[in-house]
Amino acid sequence: MRIVGRFYFLKSKFLLKMADVEELIDLVVRETGRSEEEIRDMMEKRKEATHGLLSDYGAIYAVAKEFGIGLDSEKTVITKLSDVEAQKAFNVVGRVKAVYPRRTFDRKDGSKGKFASIILVDDSGERRLILWDNNAEIERNISKGDIIMVRNVYGKEGLNNEIELHATALTNIAINPKLDIKLPEIEENLVKINDLKKDMNSVDLICRVSSYYPATEFNRPDGSVGLRASFIAEDESGRIRVVLWDEAARFKLNNGDFIRIENAYTREGLNQELELQAGNRSRIVHTDKTLKLPPLESEKDLKISEITPNVSNLSTIGRVLQVYPPRAYSGGMVSSLIIGDKSGMIRVVLWDEKSGMVNELKKGDAIRIRNAYSRPNLDNEPEIHIGKYGEISVNQGLKVPPLKEIENSLVKKKNIIDLENRDRYVKIKGAIVDIDENRRLIYMTCPACGKRVQNLGMGWFCEFCNEDVDPVPNLLLSFTIEDETGSIRVVSFKENAEKILDMDVEEVMNLIGETQDESMPVTRARERLINQEISLIGRVRYSDFSDQLEFIVDDVV
Repeated sequence: MRIVGRFYFLKSKFLLKMADVEELIDLVVRETGRSEEEIRDMMEKRKEATHGLLSDYGAIYAVAKEFGIGLDSEKTVITKLSDVEAQKAFNVVGRVKAVYPRRTFDRKDGSKGKFASIILVDDSGERRLILWDNNAEIERNISKGDIIMVRNVYGKEGLNNEIELHATALTNIAINPKLDIKLPEIEENLVKINDLKKDMNSVDLICRVSSYYPATEFNRPDGSVGLRASFIAEDESGRIRVVLWDEAARFKLNNGDFIRIENAYTREGLNQELELQAGNRSRIVHTDKTLKLPPLESEKDLKISEITPNVSNLSTIGRVLQVYPPRAYSGGMVSSLIIGDKSGMIRVVLWDEKSGMVNELKKGDAIRIRNAYSRPNLDNEPEIHIGKYGEISVNQGLKVPPLKEIENSLVKKKNIIDLENRDRYVKIKGAIVDIDENRRLIYMTCPACGKRVQNLGMGWFCEFCNEDVDPVPNLLLSFTIEDETGSIRVVSFKENAEKILDMDVEEVMNLIGETQDESMPVTRARERLINQEISLIGRVRYSDFSDQLEFIVDDVV
């Protein structure tokens, strides 16, 4: 590297026609900060996408282009931050002094946008870098003290006539590239809880989450609706209540999480007790750093009837009533089971590395669940979710009633004419007399919360999680059954719909894709299903749409 005037020049040692592939890979690794394995994986994916027509040279060129690296250029001009001007594009390198979290906003056309911002410093000064839309996701991977190279960033006059940097769709950002540039160091200033005092600002600390209270809405004096969550934070020095406001309250937390809080502030709360508060300028990230703390006190086991949506650090015991095998979704693997005690039954969802645990379970097993959390399903009924920190274990010595006793206490047989709104754990038997072919079989759900997601044209958005998601396809089958007393519309989701159709969701999607007919899976199954006797366990709800009772399937027996 050489410095001329107010510019850095970063020379590329290799020209495309003169260099071999290994040298080009090494160049991209150095200038992006990515590992060699990551770059090679990206090359392979591009070669696979062209069915092997792309050579190694073509693949590394495509990867380099994605990062904004010109393999055939002599040098990349790096501009000092103090020399950035409005209405021009630049390449800059700086160290991260502060990171402000992603926020969403409504555009004039009704769509949602997002942005985050970073304060960058070099030896000439500092500038605010605004990350728009997809670039805002980079905020998740950036920490204070990181070095970032920003190519093709746009200078713009911001508030107080100060020049800002704006990252657009044509901007490329490399985190911690291997560059020979001296930048100011950023001093780490983590605070311990016992050192917190009233009216402190820009507080950074690492803590463990204890006694988390999920987000709830509240009405502000101006009529707007806000969001608030809280938890007890603890480190080796003490404990303090942390209040999360609005966007910060949407951050997913579980008891036992180790997190880093940045740009928080202290205030006096109820009873003049000191609180740490995180607002729209505060950032919360999970951290691999741990603290020397004793294990969290275990929560009492809840009866299944006591479980409500949005409970954290949930513990319960019960017997397995039904097991559904693991299946793939875009983000990994998911499986589920139904458990019950004498007070009720509930669906349990196991995510990713925990999903395979259902292979070790069978109907009748007594199990204990710890460190789980609950979420509302499509009908706002609670479900138990077991994620990274959740535990599930088989223990036949648990004080749980025998399987037959639980089933007899929960399930009541009824004729269709006797069904009432809000009936639960009801067993009905009848013949399938009609299948709704007008209702779409496939619906898309959020992989995190299981709620239905919206297609915004450029991707999928979960209103419950307030973020863009890679959705999971699921099945919804609607049909009518009839016994000697009457008939009722039945709605079955996911595994139960697969069981009735005798096709899983991938088979259904393949058939629709082959025939270009969304009703084809039902058409093919109709001959087998019409007039077939079926026994179902589920619950009853009133549908405002159809103005009649519906039966929601919990299990097909």
